[in-house]
Amino acid sequence: MFAAEGPATVAEQFAAVEGLHGNRRALRCASGSSDALTFNDVAELAGTATTVFADHGAVPGDRVMVVLSNSMILRILERAVLGSGLVRVALSPRLHPREIAAIAIDCESTIVCCTAEAHDAIRAALNELQWSAALFVCDDEPGPGVLSPASLRGQPSASKISWPAPEPDAIAMLMYSSGTTGRPKAAVVTHRTWVAQTNRALDQLPSLSPDDVVLAVAPMTHFGGSIGLDSAVCGAATVTMSKFDPHAVLNAIDSFGVTVLPLAPVMLERIARAAVESHWVPAGLRAIPYGGSPISIDALRLAHNTFPGTLVQFYGLAEALAPLTVLTPEDHSTTDPDRLSSAGRVCRGVELRIVDGEVIVRADTVMPEYWNRAGLTAEVLSDGWFRTGDLARVDRDGYVHLLGRSTDVIVSGGFNVHPAEVECVLTALDDVREAAVLGLPHPVWGEGVTAAVVLEPASRGLDPQSLSDRIAAACARRIAGYKKPVAVHVVDELPRNPAGKLDRTALRNRLSQTEKD
Repeated sequence: MFAAEGPATVAEQFAAVEGLHGNRRALRCASGSSDALTFNDVAELAGTATTVFADHGAVPGDRVMVVLSNSMILRILERAVLGSGLVRVALSPRLHPREIAAIAIDCESTIVCCTAEAHDAIRAALNELQWSAALFVCDDEPGPGVLSPASLRGQPSASKISWPAPEPDAIAMLMYSSGTTGRPKAAVVTHRTWVAQTNRALDQLPSLSPDDVVLAVAPMTHFGGSIGLDSAVCGAATVTMSKFDPHAVLNAIDSFGVTVLPLAPVMLERIARAAVESHWVPAGLRAIPYGGSPISIDALRLAHNTFPGTLVQFYGLAEALAPLTVLTPEDHSTTDPDRLSSAGRVCRGVELRIVDGEVIVRADTVMPEYWNRAGLTAEVLSDGWFRTGDLARVDRDGYVHLLGRSTDVIVSGGFNVHPAEVECVLTALDDVREAAVLGLPHPVWGEGVTAAVVLEPASRGLDPQSLSDRIAAACARRIAGYKKPVAVHVVDELPRNPAGKLDRTALRNRLSQTEKD
């Protein structure tokens, strides 16, 4: 952890690393189509980007939306926004234009940075919702009207604007919860909060240095981006990759000497399988931080065997930044399936309680409030304690076992069923690669436990009755009878939101329609 005299704001973090490692390589694109940039280069280009925003009326505290895939320009814009006192609102480019426009209205953003492909649709959505914002097309490759590293190099440094440094309690980011319905809601992240997150994350990773290289293939607007920013504080370089392909990731690890690989769980499993298929042997990879959604025990064992000693699982939320708990590399070597299915133990500096089955936490990484949502803030925050909405239990060794969201609990015949319990049983079967469980209306039980499963390739011709029998037998061995699925649907894939998390609403709609048909 940093000492008390360390950086107190994200801007100070940037200044510190630039002072120590300014001439070291900071950023490059995996495609090799753009020149590598040093930390000083990134700072110089970010200063120009800040001036461009100021020329369009931006002042410190204004919200700047960044709706981009992984790229060098995304990191440059983050440096511009966070280093100048503007507020970063990073969104997945997979969101619908109307969702993007609704968030722009909610946070009163007057600047939106997006891709050329999304520009017209976002402009139309903003016009439809009667909101005015300056749209910047941003890309690593130069082009007419494109904000790119090349276009930012042209402006003389003497013309660059200089604003007062942001204070520790100034807002650094607004983090919109993935999968929100209705009115968007955003957790406020101050500079002080983000610095605390950086300190805690680095405390849980192997000691990082300027010799480390981070591959940014998980979305930089989410978990992967936070690890990249954290690592940059240590002088580590970032290589950006805009599209996920497991074999391309393995090639990039070799080509660029990647040592840190932040991943979403679904990516981790696919890369591990690709490594096994291609007989790829890791060399130099030191840490694979992952988190954000569940992963099966079998997939985790496969990943650990493929990348031994590297896996680090973080648990956290937009409102209480990861890591709150951590499953360490040593934990991943266990033969105990109960421990391996946990979210690890509570991190130093985090207080965690289970109240009526729900996780509540207090830490310096908990948000101070929701953006412009005083009523909602009062519902979930009290004396610094945040109600996460996650259900969990803690075992005798202090490992936290997440059981799902409180809103996902199935009430079947008067009994509560936590989807995660049933999903764990299903994914333990050799035939099942992925599983999701939810409740659908049932004439007898009120809600019936309903499962959707993705089968392993070798099991896709399995007779439905045989599959049903195997599932029934597995459930009988491990869980109560009322938790057994009353219906099992075989699907090609599970729907996921832009953050890579299971989209239960989309799955519910799909299964409901299937049962009607």
